[in-house]
Amino acid sequence: MVLTVILVVLVIGLGILAFFQRTKIIVMTRVSKSLRKGISKERNATADILRLSREVIASKEKEKEFLPYFIKYTIRSMKASGGALLLCGDDNYFYGCAVSGTFPPLKDVTPQIEAQLLAHEKRHTDFIRGFKTKFTSEELKKACGDKGFAFFENEAPVWFPERFVREAACTLIAPIMLGEQVYGCIIATSKNDFDAHRLCSNDGLYLMRLAEIASLCLEVIKDFRKRQEYEQQLQSAREEGMMQVSSGIIHNIGNAVTIAKLTVNSLLQKLSIKKEERPETLILDEMIPRMRKELKAGNLEKFLKNDKTGKQYLDICEELLKVVSGNGDESDKMLNSLSDKLFHISEIIELQQRFVGELGTENMTMLSGVLESSVMIFDESFNKRGYQIKTDLDHNVPEVLVDPSMLTQVYINIIKNAAEAMSTENNKDKKYKLDISLKAEKKESRSYAVTEIKDNGPGMTEDVKNKIFRFGYSTKTEKNTSSRGIGLHFSSECIRKYGGIIECDSEPGKGTTFRISIPIREKL
Repeated sequence: MVLTVILVVLVIGLGILAFFQRTKIIVMTRVSKSLRKGISKERNATADILRLSREVIASKEKEKEFLPYFIKYTIRSMKASGGALLLCGDDNYFYGCAVSGTFPPLKDVTPQIEAQLLAHEKRHTDFIRGFKTKFTSEELKKACGDKGFAFFENEAPVWFPERFVREAACTLIAPIMLGEQVYGCIIATSKNDFDAHRLCSNDGLYLMRLAEIASLCLEVIKDFRKRQEYEQQLQSAREEGMMQVSSGIIHNIGNAVTIAKLTVNSLLQKLSIKKEERPETLILDEMIPRMRKELKAGNLEKFLKNDKTGKQYLDICEELLKVVSGNGDESDKMLNSLSDKLFHISEIIELQQRFVGELGTENMTMLSGVLESSVMIFDESFNKRGYQIKTDLDHNVPEVLVDPSMLTQVYINIIKNAAEAMSTENNKDKKYKLDISLKAEKKESRSYAVTEIKDNGPGMTEDVKNKIFRFGYSTKTEKNTSSRGIGLHFSSECIRKYGGIIECDSEPGKGTTFRISIPIREKL
């Protein structure tokens, strides 16, 4: 009997144990299924939002559509009745951006206007855009606490109108963060209708994940746009550099042509003297025939010694021949000058052709030739200002692998800046000069072709010197000029591209020196 009781108790115990075990398995299965469903939901949401962000990146026009699309997607995926996206302003208050679904107004309006806004989300978006709400990012953070979202059930958030709860029995709010700053927030609402999906606190986790995905997409879009703008400005700097080279070349051609034209005009003036007014005409047509006549009559000696006119013949001949000789020498100089200018023009044209032909190509290049071309572009400009350019170039420095046209722009940027700095100081008692040198140096067992461009202009403070290679920084910007602060940044990026180093040494009142070191390929 006792044994029977024990067996019955054991069977009952095993049955209860089996029941609880089965219940545990069922619960775990459901939880696992729910987790898988949640993970799948989040993955799908991430894929959809990333697809949308890719479209935004591909088309700048769609950038403004990202947030309205995002709030629509959020409301649809959460099965909420309505929602809104607000942006955080500089004053930390939230401002209206976009509305989706049936979302109650965030400010008191008449029943008629409320009905219109509830029925037309586009009209509601236009209505809410830019509207300043009554809560700040700090207040939202406080309401969210450690959960990362705020949930309101059967009550309106304290910042919203009392009527809000009539159309929004449940409200979820989650912030969108960019770094440590609040960028905006997402609001999702649901009605209290029996056939409507009712939001709960657990939906807040999903909303928070969506907000995190949105913040990542916004950061990518923001960084991509910055990169685009950066590349566009760099391209502008390249084009501006090419324009400087071309305009410098054209300017030099213009100067050379002007001088050649003046020389030709002077020669024409000398050669266009009337025949009867030329010194040689007087000698050939009057003086020599008269002397031959006197010689034939045997009176030449008497004529040259005693005749009032004859006595002046030798002196007149001497003076006239001196004039002829002087005119010849002067004409020779003019012709040589004209020849030099024409040769200079051909050199400049050759430089232009070489510059255009080398654009975008990297070749083994002698830097001495690039420097000479860069100096040639500024030669006339420096002469006009009374500035001196002195070069000390070692033509034995080995070739380096660079794009010669790009390096020409680098040298031009620095030479141009030096000229502008010296003209800004404008000290009439100072003889401004630019010393340019090229030599080979060894640094840490590696050989470099080192260019030094040194001026004796006003120099720079330590603060300015530390900023000059920054993108967008320019001392000329501070002086209300059109400079965009790209030239030296472009130059530093170009030199780094070739594994080189660009350095600046400057002191107020003592001028500035730029050192550009480009690695020389070691021979195998």
